[in-house]
Amino acid sequence: MVELLQRNLVEKPWGRRDVPEVFGAGAAQVGEAWFDRADDPLPVLVKWLFTSEKLSVQVHPDDAQAQARGLASGKEECWIIVDAEPGAQIGMGLRQAMAADTVRDAALSGAIVDLIDWKPVVAGDWYFIPPGTIHAIGAGIRLVE
Repeated sequence: MVELLQRNLVEKPWGRRDVPEVFGAGAAQVGEAWFDRADDPLPVLVKWLFTSEKLSVQVHPDDAQAQARGLASGKEECWIIVDAEPGAQIGMGLRQAMAADTVRDAALSGAIVDLIDWKPVVAGDWYFIPPGTIHAIGAGIRLVE
């Protein structure tokens, strides 16, 4: 069955005002555009992200870790870079292996950003982020997740 999905624009402090007209954003500072069913969400979430500043550092569980905590499933991500300003970067993984306690302390202090392996991006780059991978999206990027 073919169906029209509902558009949901999500304002974020790190969003952008120069979102393509196709999203109907207007003057809002849009960070994410989601397309989903209104009454029965799809099993996969696809969204556009528009960044004007660096986003938070994240790491997602795999299915076993998520289910052990009462969640239905873990999370993996794929990103395709649609547009990137000069110097735009994403962070994936750590620059070097280190003990879990060191990573935890860095996360709590905010120093984790300096430990991440930041990579320059350009339009057309495609990335897979497996569960358990520390990651972050930098400023000046439009991507589909």
